Amino acid sequence: MKKKPSGTIILLLLISSYIYSQDSAPVVSVKGTNEYIEYIQGNMPLVISIPHDGYLKPDSIPERSCINCAKNRDIFTIEIGTSISNFIFQKTGFYPYLIINHLHRTRLDPNRNIEEAASGNKQSETAWAEFHNFIDCAVKDVQDKYGKGLYIDLHGHRHNIRRIELGYMVSAEELRLDDDFLNDESFYEYSSIRHLIEDNINSYSYSELLRGPYSFGTLLEESGYVTVPSINHPYPEEGEPHFSGGFNTGRHSSAAGGTVDGIQIELDLDLRLDPGRRKKFAEDVSDIILKYLKIHYFNNLDRFPLIVNK
Repeated sequence: MKKKPSGTIILLLLISSYIYSQDSAPVVSVKGTNEYIEYIQGNMPLVISIPHDGYLKPDSIPERSCINCAKNRDIFTIEIGTSISNFIFQKTGFYPYLIINHLHRTRLDPNRNIEEAASGNKQSETAWAEFHNFIDCAVKDVQDKYGKGLYIDLHGHRHNIRRIELGYMVSAEELRLDDDFLNDESFYEYSSIRHLIEDNINSYSYSELLRGPYSFGTLLEESGYVTVPSINHPYPEEGEPHFSGGFNTGRHSSAAGGTVDGIQIELDLDLRLDPGRRKKFAEDVSDIILKYLKIHYFNNLDRFPLIVNK
């Protein structure tokens, strides 16, 4: 069951700052305590969170003490996420909700439960709570205004196989199952796109939504990005690494209830390190997101007037 946004969010909304430039969306930017977490309010049924690209290492917050936990940044994901928002605005006049963690991962990992995320530090725990409250606020706003929508948790990976990995809270082993097995209700009960499986415009099956011709992965592949799962790469082979979806995707998607579906997007390091590829990807994926929303959620333009030229 979705948690309601705390009163803190409402208070913070009262001290929002307004930012506008010709090339970017006019946004309401809300900062949490010490400006560690940022919430940018959107006006379309799309929420994007960026948990792992923060660089702040305040002396008042010690390094997380968890053993063998990941502490590296998903570098350039903040740049990519904000660029996606700006490209969508340029194409449509709409812009997504953005939630950004500015603390370095050595201080906070909001894609974990609070114990592992903050290692008992009160400032980190406050930031963790604000990060998730902001997402709750955005998801509730999407549900109230549009009835349904999409949540993307944006990450970067350092696996040796240079490709995009999509997480739907379905394991690599499950992805290797035949379509008939995957389409059994027992397999999609905890999927992050559970609502879409049960209610999509074209009545696509679970396996089709994961790796069919109109799946998110296949749309990426058609734009030149090797992606798993997709129609050409339906699953990771035995022994190949794959991020199948983490804490954020499970907590804030329809896997936990509600009508906002979630996808964890993992971008490979080569793509993120190349400035030209970063910009091209941001523009390409903005088109893909709009196309995906139109195909699966809002083909009735009277309900949500998305303008998609591709």
